[in-house]
Amino acid sequence: MSSDFAQSPLLKKGLLQQAAIALQTQFRSVIFDSDKRVQSIRFEVHETPTASVPQLEIVGQLEFEGDLDEVLGALRPSYPFQIVSSSVKGEQTTVIEANLSPWVLSPGWDKLDGMPAVFKLVILLTEPAASIPFPFEGSSTADPEPHREVIFLIHGIRDRARWQSLVKRILEEIDGVVVIPIRYGYFDVLRFWLPLWTREGPIRYTREQIQIGKNRYRVSSYSVIAHSFGTYAISKVLVQTKDLVLDRLVLCGCIIPNDYPWEHLSGRINHKVINDFGTRDIWPLWAHKLSWGYGDTGRYGFGRSDILDRAHDKAHGEYFQERFIREFWKPLFESAHVERSSWEEQAPRPTWLIETVSFLPLKSILLVTALAWIAYLYS
Repeated sequence: MSSDFAQSPLLKKGLLQQAAIALQTQFRSVIFDSDKRVQSIRFEVHETPTASVPQLEIVGQLEFEGDLDEVLGALRPSYPFQIVSSSVKGEQTTVIEANLSPWVLSPGWDKLDGMPAVFKLVILLTEPAASIPFPFEGSSTADPEPHREVIFLIHGIRDRARWQSLVKRILEEIDGVVVIPIRYGYFDVLRFWLPLWTREGPIRYTREQIQIGKNRYRVSSYSVIAHSFGTYAISKVLVQTKDLVLDRLVLCGCIIPNDYPWEHLSGRINHKVINDFGTRDIWPLWAHKLSWGYGDTGRYGFGRSDILDRAHDKAHGEYFQERFIREFWKPLFESAHVERSSWEEQAPRPTWLIETVSFLPLKSILLVTALAWIAYLYS
């Protein structure tokens, strides 16, 4: 990118317009998802005349039927802000200024000079329409049952996530617990193996659904149970979202690499991460050996002081049995009891084939073979 082209006003305006569209989408689908009190949301690029060169900025307008504290409370977890001005003239108008999130910035943004770091949002409050409450049989004025913890369930590949209904039924027997299944759709093996492009969709969807769940349920604790590719997805979400704090994180069939930087998440996961791994689980091993970015921690554990590895006589999808859930997961969220497992001491030795595969550099062998075959075809 040449220097002259990089500083083109048209290029800058184009990137700002893309950021405005991304902001508008995030406000509609994440921050104020399904909130009927929102009358309209729109973001535009404004040109502010100055003494020398006109400045471009992103300005949004939000019309909300309710109180200012409700709007600011919804915005605060995602966008720390400062109030620029506030006035009342028939309608209450408040202007805030907030930092632009990296999620909405297009590639090349940081290469340009003079790009804004903040956006403005004009909040227009309108009076709610008058309504008459009609009583119905069995109605009560008592407050609904309070929730204390939300548990997100994230599934893996080749999986319609039917197991989530079983886990939800059992864990919601605990007073104050809400379980939210996150289903990003069927993720086939081909997309699972490919190291580029195909993984970001499920990760983005998982991140958005967690934010929506946080917006809907304002509780003291958020936790995650993730399986297979879901463990990889939550590991990426934790890196991408600096404000996500989990009470507990439970992994099973894990494919997070052994060198994942858990130490950088200090203070963002309140209890030691639990990794339930299966000594008969071959999927993490094949994922580690045949693709990039994955680990075999769902078969061998992490072996770290900040992770609790629990071995089980399980294959990849055998964690979702009522007995296992009631024995190992329900006590964790009900009474903070961590049930130990002694299976690793009893587990039989792996077969010679598995032992051989675990030491072979299969990715390198396949890559060299593919390159040699291509060279042969074009020689």
